Amino acid sequence: YLLKPAKARDMERAITIATARFGDMMELRRLNAELQLRNKQLQARNEDLDAYAHTVAHDLKEPLSMIVAYTDLLKEEARLPDTLQMHLNAIARSGRKMNNIIDELQLLASVRKANVERRPLNMTRIIAEAQQRLVHLIEEYQAEFVIVGTWPVALGHAPWVEEIWTNFISNGIKYGGQPPRLVLGATVRSDGMARFWVRDNGPGLTPEEQTQLFKPFTRLDNSRAEGYGLGLSIVRRIVEKLGGQIGVESAGIPGQGCTFSFTLATIPVDNDD
Repeated sequence: YLLKPAKARDMERAITIATARFGDMMELRRLNAELQLRNKQLQARNEDLDAYAHTVAHDLKEPLSMIVAYTDLLKEEARLPDTLQMHLNAIARSGRKMNNIIDELQLLASVRKANVERRPLNMTRIIAEAQQRLVHLIEEYQAEFVIVGTWPVALGHAPWVEEIWTNFISNGIKYGGQPPRLVLGATVRSDGMARFWVRDNGPGLTPEEQTQLFKPFTRLDNSRAEGYGLGLSIVRRIVEKLGGQIGVESAGIPGQGCTFSFTLATIPVDNDD
């Protein structure tokens, strides 16, 4: 074949385009390499932070537990003045609150890097364990509980799901009515996911408060209780890592409260008989 000679202008344009494309490709490679480096650095920093949180939590846990234990022991002394009893109660409450913060720091570190196997859950037992952990809070606020229906068998990691219930119940007590009344239940959706929920009788949340709720270090209501803000953000991470979703519903009407919920997959039912 006879080829028509290319014009100088066309050759210059082709060379310019090729050079630009080559430059773009090299810049893209450079950006990809920089991104990979930044990701490695970020991963290393996260691992360092997790290790630091675990170390600090471990070092604080034992002496703090001793403080709470000795405070409870002193409270059993019948001849103590009422004022001293009040001060001891305040020390014990603060100690338990610090223990909860430490537990959440340890949980945050483990959730980030742990790969767990989802197993069938005994939800009755899990909720009983969560209530036992909150026995002092339940007694202090004289909280009432109502459980609706039966629990579907869902798949998850029991220690993590216990943390979800503990957090939801704790918030329902602290931000509920006087006395708090918590209704617990579950429904199975058509997509095979089970929705577990806790409804309280508190003042509820505005739409603006609901959007901020699952961010770290967010307090629900400074006038009712001292929050430390890690709990709900950790719960969201747990639920999402287990393949579910977390949610809150509230009309913001006093007495109608909030409904906190999370979803988990249920055991598939084989209908082929």
